[in-house]
Amino acid sequence: MKLEKRSVFYNAFFLCLSSIGMQLIGFVYRIGLSRFGGAEVMGMYQLIMPAYSVIMSFTMSGLTLAVSRLCAQYQAIGNTGGVKGVVRFSQLVFLCLFICAAVPVCLFSDFLSGVVLGEPKIKKALLLLLPCLFLTGFENIFKSCFHGIKYIFPPIVSELTEQIIRTVAGLGLLIVLCPDDPGMATAMIVLGMVISEVFSVSILTLFYKRGEKRFFPNAKDAVNIPKGMFRKVAAIAVPVSAAGLLNNFFSSMTTVLIPNRLMAAGVSSQDALSSFGIMVGMTLPLLMLPTAFIHPLNTILLPRFSQYSARNNQAQIRRKAGKAIQVTGMLTAASLSVMLPLGKELAQMIYRHPLAGKHIPALSAAVFFTFYHITTGSILNGIGMQKQASASVVVTGVCEILLTWMTVEYMGIGGYALACVGSELVGVAMNFYWVVRSVKIKIQWRNWFAAPFLSGAASGCSAWLLFFYLQQRGWGTLCSLFAGVAAAIGIFYICLSFLGIHLSAYLKTLFEK
Repeated sequence: MKLEKRSVFYNAFFLCLSSIGMQLIGFVYRIGLSRFGGAEVMGMYQLIMPAYSVIMSFTMSGLTLAVSRLCAQYQAIGNTGGVKGVVRFSQLVFLCLFICAAVPVCLFSDFLSGVVLGEPKIKKALLLLLPCLFLTGFENIFKSCFHGIKYIFPPIVSELTEQIIRTVAGLGLLIVLCPDDPGMATAMIVLGMVISEVFSVSILTLFYKRGEKRFFPNAKDAVNIPKGMFRKVAAIAVPVSAAGLLNNFFSSMTTVLIPNRLMAAGVSSQDALSSFGIMVGMTLPLLMLPTAFIHPLNTILLPRFSQYSARNNQAQIRRKAGKAIQVTGMLTAASLSVMLPLGKELAQMIYRHPLAGKHIPALSAAVFFTFYHITTGSILNGIGMQKQASASVVVTGVCEILLTWMTVEYMGIGGYALACVGSELVGVAMNFYWVVRSVKIKIQWRNWFAAPFLSGAASGCSAWLLFFYLQQRGWGTLCSLFAGVAAAIGIFYICLSFLGIHLSAYLKTLFEK
């Protein structure tokens, strides 16, 4: 069987490998920063990240989606000049938005660092974020264009190169210069980010220039921006950017609200922050590991939905939407079959903290809805229903804040886990309603939910029994966990086969373009 290089599976597979590689490098990077920078420097670095996220949401979150969708649509109808016009227009829009964000940061840097962020020493790092964000904007526009035209090699090369150079440059500056001032050390970390972005943008620009003849053979008038481009970009970018800004605002409110509600219930400040850190910084990231596969799959599928919409190919939209939801169910069920019975032991072994993994059952339910929320949101964005997808994001954020306010004071940090479950349930219900209504697809209860999660239940029970048995036989925790995870994966595959879902045959259907 020949593997088609522009198929969904081929692209998603290599994006998954890239994502896993970046996570491993990032893990080493965070360990190095904590060792050579220290706790205070890490704290200051985390302080400037909300500013980074807000500016990125304002300038880029909606724009990158617009670039990916419009490039896919123009390529689908053979208008390669339109693809280059989208890139050029988006770069001009980004420049205008960046100036609107950069000028206030420069003028009020003392106020932002000392009052808003609460630490005057991070002023230099905050100002260095601006050239980093400037380069990141052009980088993301090029990457979105390449994703839209199904050419994933340049983004993979640039992302891995950027992560490696960021690690070497950031740690190298800390080791060589050894700044005593924590504010200067934080600035060195951001300077490492700037250096890595220079290489990333250079690589993507080179790929874009060299690929002009291959991907834009008839784009002689590429400097001309197609008519109506502002309206098309605004229709996609404005609701997504607005939802991104609101989501960042809601996340910041939740971060502040949880410790305050815990302290209102009589918990000390230190214990409140510790409980929140254990749940959000230890347990939840472990449960979110399948995003390393789900995000690349959705990144690949989104421009394809745009192309099918441009060609009015409703049959392919229904087919790919159903397969995307089914794959999400398989990944979620496989993950939960390991995390529910063994997650607590895994978390405690990795983080060496007795409370790690305490709220895995409730958080697993939240993650279950989150993964479907991500996939259905990607389908809506791909078919031009970004307003509905953005609305569900905003409603989810509002529900999370309200439920957190009502539950945390009376139920402790476990109330936040239940708030996540309730809010994500509302969001995914909205998305499913719009997907079913617009795509005109029938919910396949057996393939999407029953078969994966019955298989997951059987494999999870088997994994727990094997782990318990090996522990009783005197095996070490690491060996018992390894055997339990291997058993869960193997039994999950076997159960799917018994239920009529053969993964090898199923993946063949993803090999076409």
